[in-house]
Amino acid sequence: MKKVIIFTLALGFALCSVQAQKKNTNKNTVNNRVPTALGTEADGTVKVTPLETIELPESFIGLDAPLMEALKLRCTTREMTEEEIPMDLISSLLWSAYGFNRPESHKRVAPSAVNVQEYDIYLFTKEGIYLYNAEKNAILLTKKGDFRKEISSQKFFAIAPISIVMVANYDRMQVFKTTEDRDFYAAVDAGYISQNIYLFCSSAQLATVACGGINRDVIHKLLDIKNGRAMLAHPVGMKR
Repeated sequence: MKKVIIFTLALGFALCSVQAQKKNTNKNTVNNRVPTALGTEADGTVKVTPLETIELPESFIGLDAPLMEALKLRCTTREMTEEEIPMDLISSLLWSAYGFNRPESHKRVAPSAVNVQEYDIYLFTKEGIYLYNAEKNAILLTKKGDFRKEISSQKFFAIAPISIVMVANYDRMQVFKTTEDRDFYAAVDAGYISQNIYLFCSSAQLATVACGGINRDVIHKLLDIKNGRAMLAHPVGMKR
C-alpha cells in the first residue's frame, strides 16, 4: 500500500512538471512573436527587444474645411513653428495619409498599383522614430532618440515637431518583375499619399512640404531597410 501511495505521488508530480513545462513553452512562444520594425514577425529563436506601442486617439474624419476649400487652400509651406501638434491631429493625419477607409476589405485611403499596399509610414519625433500601424491605430517605436535632422539638411526638418517618411517596401512588390517597374509604381503611389497629407494639412491649417531631397542612405540605415526605398518626407508643423 505504501508503495502504491509513493508511486501515485510521483506520477502526480511528473504530470504537474510536464504541464508547467508546456505552459512555459507556450508562453515563450507567444513572447517571441514580437513585431519587428518592419511589421514582420521575428523567428522564435532570435532575441528581439519588444517595441513600445502607443495607441492613437480615434481618428476624426471631418474637419472644418470641405474638400473644395481644402483644395483651394492646399499649398507648400516651409515656415513652421516648433509647437507640439496634439495627438488627435497626428492620429487623423496618419489616417489621412495611409489609413484604412474600408477596413472590412482591407482597403486604404490611398490607392496602390495592383493593391500591393507597399508603403510603410514612419513618424519622426523628438522622442524617436515610430512605425504607423493602421490596423491597430497605433504607432510602434522602432528607434529611440531625435533623428529629425538626419532626414535632410534642409533646416525645417529640425524645426518641425514631426516628420512623415514614406518608405516603399519592395518585398511587397514582387508582382512587378523589374526594378524600373517597382520604382515607377512606388513613385506614383507616393504621390497619392503625399497629396492626402497636403489636403489634410490645408484643412487642419498645418504647414507641410513634400521633400524628395532626403538623406536616403542615412534613413535606410536608421530604419534597417534591406529591400526598399525612402521616397518622400513631409515635415509637419503649426504655421508660423
